[in-house]
Amino acid sequence: MADASPAPHLALGIAAPLDGARGATSESRMAPALAQDRPRIGETITTESGLVYRFTQLGNGQQPQTGDLMVIHGIGTLADGKEFWNTRTDGSPYEYTLGVDSVIRGFSEGMRHVREGDRIIITMKPELGYGARERSGIPANSTLVFDYEILAVKPLSFAKLMREAIAAGTVDEAIAKAKATPNLKNYYVSASSIQAAANAANRKEAGTNEQVLALGLTLLPDAYQLHQTLGRLQATRGDKSAAIKSYETALKLNPKKTATEIRDHETTTAALVALR
Repeated sequence: MADASPAPHLALGIAAPLDGARGATSESRMAPALAQDRPRIGETITTESGLVYRFTQLGNGQQPQTGDLMVIHGIGTLADGKEFWNTRTDGSPYEYTLGVDSVIRGFSEGMRHVREGDRIIITMKPELGYGARERSGIPANSTLVFDYEILAVKPLSFAKLMREAIAAGTVDEAIAKAKATPNLKNYYVSASSIQAAANAANRKEAGTNEQVLALGLTLLPDAYQLHQTLGRLQATRGDKSAAIKSYETALKLNPKKTATEIRDHETTTAALVALR
């Protein structure tokens, strides 16, 4: 779980129910010395830091490397079972770039032990979570329990391509590099990763976020979130006609099926009314 509240914008659907926990053992041992030393389903592992984890499903996909984008479903609860975070509610998985994104220590460590297709229960003592900081739904000094399913590991992603290109040069150069990338349409891309790239561009060169969103829309033309974000930026800089067009497109494309989509639709409708 990210250090800031996760705000995923994916709509990949909820993964199938998991099976295979029958016959699980409850024994505990220290973490394997090598990543390929896979524990048994249900076996409790304790790392040197005090992180505790056990697998409820073992996948056979690739192990993420630093810089790879991971698509993850997550459910977060307190030690008493009270839930404070659940990506499955809206079917909106969380995206995380291993070793790059700022996250709590326990999550960063835990993701080093997984592969694509795994489902893992991780228990974090307070110092591996938020410590003495209070968060929404999380009291200070809380032990946290997370149930993560690793839906996908994407070494080839738009997010990674843009992050590295923006770091190496200007935003215009990064966009040109992305456009010139062979088979760009085969790269993993999502509305949230495009928005993250746009934010990164804007941090480097103010006002360039719209250019990245425009590039993203060539890859995901039906992503209502991108049209919504673009409309907000256009309205902020005073381009009323462009903002109205973007907002209207966002409303047309928004399926209004999940709580997040319904909330976005209401927000965009209100913004459109204010412009008119």
